[in-house]
Amino acid sequence: MEIYYFSGTGNSLHVARELAKRFPDSSLTPIVSVLKNEKIETNADPIGLVFPIHAFTFPWPVKRFLEKATLEPTSYKFAIATRECFARVFSSMDRLLGERNGKLNACFSFEMPQTYVPLFDVYPQEERARTEAEMREHLACIEKIVASRETFRPEDPPGWFLFSHIVYPLVTAWFREIRFPDMEKSFHADHRCTGCGTCEKVCLSQRIRLENERPVWQDGVRCMYCFACLHYCPSEAVQIEGRSTMKRGRYHHPAITVKDIADQKTFEPRRRPTQGAADAP
Repeated sequence: MEIYYFSGTGNSLHVARELAKRFPDSSLTPIVSVLKNEKIETNADPIGLVFPIHAFTFPWPVKRFLEKATLEPTSYKFAIATRECFARVFSSMDRLLGERNGKLNACFSFEMPQTYVPLFDVYPQEERARTEAEMREHLACIEKIVASRETFRPEDPPGWFLFSHIVYPLVTAWFREIRFPDMEKSFHADHRCTGCGTCEKVCLSQRIRLENERPVWQDGVRCMYCFACLHYCPSEAVQIEGRSTMKRGRYHHPAITVKDIADQKTFEPRRRPTQGAADAP
């Protein structure tokens, strides 16, 4: 099993790791590490995707991955969103996979602790403990479904049709075209910045550079909106201007370190032999 993940504050990486423990022959590959490749190919079976939800849908790096991917069409494929989402999110992924890759066989979404501090406070400790316990229950069910290669495609409740097919696409488009690009220009470090360089290390887009011991968010480098810089800053100095981020707390999964996030950029995926290929001498 090959599990591809995208994670900024550690929730999705933690879920991917916990899932991998249930399948001893599995391997983890960060999506960021393969985006530089012109083509992304794997003959793994099964293939899993684990990612957060941005603006009611999957993050643009996941979209780029799906556009580049060449997967074995007969392989079993599943996706896990670490925030509850509409079924349409997964049908949109199916369209990107196309006939050459085959559709998702199973789709899952469940809540992990909130990290979008431009709008919401971070979860208190008791809520984090609750979501962690519920995550393990979800993974127990996912393990059974994936191990038996069952089809699992949940549908939205009938009353949500208007929102999922009309409102959701409009809100997603607004976030992607207006709110996110505007927010991208608003990252900065306040007076508490110590110049430690943590933000530069965890920036998945490699947009942040230290200049005179102060972080600079470079123009012309597209932000991945992972918020790693904001949540991993040890002095909570990273802010988004006009978004009240100073008041809403910080969170990253306690099991995921700065190095774990940063290593997504330098990870070297191991090459899988093609089926039927002879072993190297």
